[in-house]
Amino acid sequence: MRLRLPKRARWGLWNRWTKGTLRTRITLAATVAVSVGIGFGVAFAYVALRSELLGNLDDQLAKQAGNISAYVRHSSVLAETGTEPTRHWTNYQRVFGDSVTDTQLVYSDGHTGQLPVASTSGQLELPVSGLDREIASGGQEASYRDINVQGTDLMLYTVQLTQGEALQVALPMTQLDSELDEIGLELGLAGIGGIALSAVLGWWVTRTALRPVARLTEAAERIAAEPRDLTRGIDLGTRADRDEVGRLASSFNAMLAAVQDATVRQRQLVADASHELRTPLTSLRMNAEVLDKFDRLDELDRKRVIDSLLGGIDELTGLVADTMELARGEEREPALAYVRWDELVRRVVARAEVHWPKTDFRLDLRTCTVLAAADRLERAVGNLVNNAAKFSGGEGVVELALGAEGSLTVRDHGPGISPEDLPHVFDRFYRAAAMRDRPGSGLGLAIVAQVAESHGGSVTAGNAVPGPGAVFTLALPMVATARY
Repeated sequence: MRLRLPKRARWGLWNRWTKGTLRTRITLAATVAVSVGIGFGVAFAYVALRSELLGNLDDQLAKQAGNISAYVRHSSVLAETGTEPTRHWTNYQRVFGDSVTDTQLVYSDGHTGQLPVASTSGQLELPVSGLDREIASGGQEASYRDINVQGTDLMLYTVQLTQGEALQVALPMTQLDSELDEIGLELGLAGIGGIALSAVLGWWVTRTALRPVARLTEAAERIAAEPRDLTRGIDLGTRADRDEVGRLASSFNAMLAAVQDATVRQRQLVADASHELRTPLTSLRMNAEVLDKFDRLDELDRKRVIDSLLGGIDELTGLVADTMELARGEEREPALAYVRWDELVRRVVARAEVHWPKTDFRLDLRTCTVLAAADRLERAVGNLVNNAAKFSGGEGVVELALGAEGSLTVRDHGPGISPEDLPHVFDRFYRAAAMRDRPGSGLGLAIVAQVAESHGGSVTAGNAVPGPGAVFTLALPMVATARY
């Protein structure tokens, strides 16, 4: 009958196991694995030693049986001699020792007898089996077997002596059993000590190996408790990138740095947007207050207030749209596809010509295919074109050239960029001092820089030589070009 734990008890053990700490589970698993290995090792060693001791006992019995058989045959102590058997047994003991305690003759008909050289005092009557009779008749080889006679465990060896006669020799197993008990105790104690030592070593190794994981857990818990503090990562020490745990900690630190950078960017964007929203909102509020006196204004003042109100709404709408575009560009990687850049530039210029009808757009384009997000690239090119038209006063010349190296150059013939403004033209919400009285959010060129970076490209700004005018160059990795 097999005993089984109740289902609820089994689930309880499993739940306690799964709810334990990782360190505890690894230590227990390692200890169990080592315990199984030690158990198998102890069992194997015990079986091997027992087999060797039994083999030695078998060899001793076979040797004694051979000695007795040889002595009986060569000493002529059979019935035709008149020598007393005890005298010959005394000679045998003097020659071979007194290690054999029990001997017996077995005949093929099942009868037994004592050796003529043996003393019958203290001799045990050994059991006779059918196998022993077959050995006496020559039908079987010699055999070993365990027996118990009068409460004594013996190892019995039966071998043919002459035709129709076999010799039985027995040795007690008391000493062997005692030795095996001692060996079993010693192996058991050694196994228990090994298991205890493996548990301690497993705990120490697991504790050492999982120390970075513990620091990782503490860092995650600290961040969960104080989400504003992302600057404190994990101290890797000398383990950085040396093993899986070190790489995990390095990746966690890199993730924290990325989250911290994104958080700083988000806060800066919100702060800058809030600051820039104040001006159009203040203007809208002032115009709304003036509209409260609409019936007391003349026609010219009414038109001026309405135009200012609509302009403020347009400026606010553009600012919100640019801010959303800038934030959207930071959220995810763009979905890229093959785009004919020359055709995209022509579409952008076609729309710009409607908005800037007095601007002369001059194109020098080569057929060029790039891997890009078409909508974002179109927005970036549009920002460059509109920026050039605006700084040309709406009536100048804007030159666009798509070079063989896969870069788009946009040049205007306006006043150019002052040296103090040049390092900041791609900063968010930055507006040159001379242009702060004109409409604009200060995000157009920042969006261009973001699009270039997300596509693995670059954008540069400078002054035209010879001037006047500014030159912007947007370069993207090129797929193919040809003369158009």
